[in-house]
Amino acid sequence: MRVLPAIIGLLFIGLSVFGAIGVSGDGSIDANVPPCLPPALCDAGVTIETLDLPSIIGWVDATTTVSWSENSAWIGVVEEGLPDDCKELPTHFTCDENDLTFVAGGPDQKEGFSWKATPGHYRFASGSDSVSSSLRSNSVTYEWQASLNTTPVLAMALIGVGLLVYSKVVD
Repeated sequence: MRVLPAIIGLLFIGLSVFGAIGVSGDGSIDANVPPCLPPALCDAGVTIETLDLPSIIGWVDATTTVSWSENSAWIGVVEEGLPDDCKELPTHFTCDENDLTFVAGGPDQKEGFSWKATPGHYRFASGSDSVSSSLRSNSVTYEWQASLNTTPVLAMALIGVGLLVYSKVVD
């Protein structure tokens, strides 16, 4: 029996099982809700920080579920590039919500949304559709789940099984 191929094969099988199960987490943050004077003067607060998802995320199935406490507020995900008329403030950008292109969530989502992440650079935006919620705190909760796509899981499992079979072959 060849020991090294057997150990590497078991390692590949273990990694494929762990990759298929994946990892998950959750958390919460408080976000300010920008003022709104419906129907035309609704701004969105957009984060200065970006969420950078590398190309490797294409090998992973990553889903985030977002919900919030303020019924008249909304949260959304936009691509990094912002319209020219956005104004930079010390803590965030303020933009006309109608000028933003949402990847997930946005003004039409009132209770929450799920987002299947893809590689790219993103920012988070928040706003409201009511004067009554203006400048209040909005408790945002999120849950995420990430696991390897089927292709790398199957490839690692097959390599692992192949190495185990190879380690059993008698010279």
